[in-house]
Amino acid sequence: MKFIFAFFTILFFAAPVWAVDITMGSGFNLIFDPNEVTIDAGDTIKFINGELPPHNMMVEGHPELSHGDLAFSVGDSFEVTFPDAGDYNFQCDPHAGAGMKGTIHVN
Repeated sequence: MKFIFAFFTILFFAAPVWAVDITMGSGFNLIFDPNEVTIDAGDTIKFINGELPPHNMMVEGHPELSHGDLAFSVGDSFEVTFPDAGDYNFQCDPHAGAGMKGTIHVN
């Protein structure tokens, strides 16, 4: 019984907790949905590939937070944790000219 409790305790606390999901390419539009969010320092955002791929997520001035690899398949996802407070402008490099940009506010 102790083993089962310890296993579930570790599983519960080790599982990532996302503050928000952001869809890349939503409703067959070249957008991030939502394109502006507010989270707390240390929170993780899950970016999920939607329609009209490929997409990536590049944070202006923060290569350590950027995800340059292109997501080609619908449903592909990756997580990014924002450890420090501030405003972070981000974009999809292949679609930035079409306005696929956003801002993450971190408290």
